[in-house]
Amino acid sequence: MASETDKTQAIVLGTVPINDHSQFVHLYTEGFGRMTCRIPLYSKGKRANQLRTMMTPMTVLDLVLKGHPSQEIRQIGEARIVQSPYMLTLSHPDKSAQCLYMAEIIAHTVREEEANPQLWEYFMSSLEILEQCEAGWANFHLVFTCGLISQLGFSVDTGKYVQGCRFDLVEGIFTMNNIVHPYYLNEESSRWFCKLFDTRFDALDQLVLNRAGRSYLLDTLLTFLGQHIPEMGHLKSVDVLKTLFE
Repeated sequence: MASETDKTQAIVLGTVPINDHSQFVHLYTEGFGRMTCRIPLYSKGKRANQLRTMMTPMTVLDLVLKGHPSQEIRQIGEARIVQSPYMLTLSHPDKSAQCLYMAEIIAHTVREEEANPQLWEYFMSSLEILEQCEAGWANFHLVFTCGLISQLGFSVDTGKYVQGCRFDLVEGIFTMNNIVHPYYLNEESSRWFCKLFDTRFDALDQLVLNRAGRSYLLDTLLTFLGQHIPEMGHLKSVDVLKTLFE
């Protein structure tokens, strides 16, 4: 019986070697949500080499998938690059770190194996914004993370902010009440947290932060996410970002 095929666009999130001959590639797809495919690691031939070089994090691909949609691991029949991080890192090499971070945080937080058009559109539009951004892209990952938090259903209601309140990282709210656990922000940090969630991509350059402030806000965002997704784990790309944007 002939194998079934499906066509979809996909964003590469990363690869994991399985053995000496193959590796898994983790993808976020337009048609099926989160997905894992198996590709050759050291196979000879032009096609195999081309396929491996396409698997850079945040590369957007047109794919033909082989196998039934119910299979946990599928094969890639055909692949074509739609957009590559190399296109944006040639003129701004530091944007490559932003791409690595985007891919890693998506991989660590998005698990649903079904199509989510709104989430897909957010990832694609964010990539386009990063490519076109000419100022303030050192803040891009912060605003992207805020948007991802909202997309995942953990929205922060900045309309509830009042001067002197504190942000409860467990409950996800600004409050004037006493907080009995250690996961909250002081008054000044809460003000910045509110300002960050109110910042849009077209105002990145208006978010004036030094290295320490940017690093603190990133750690706070990840702590907030970790309260809701305990299995998220540590993101290796965070250290790169902190070093890069000193």
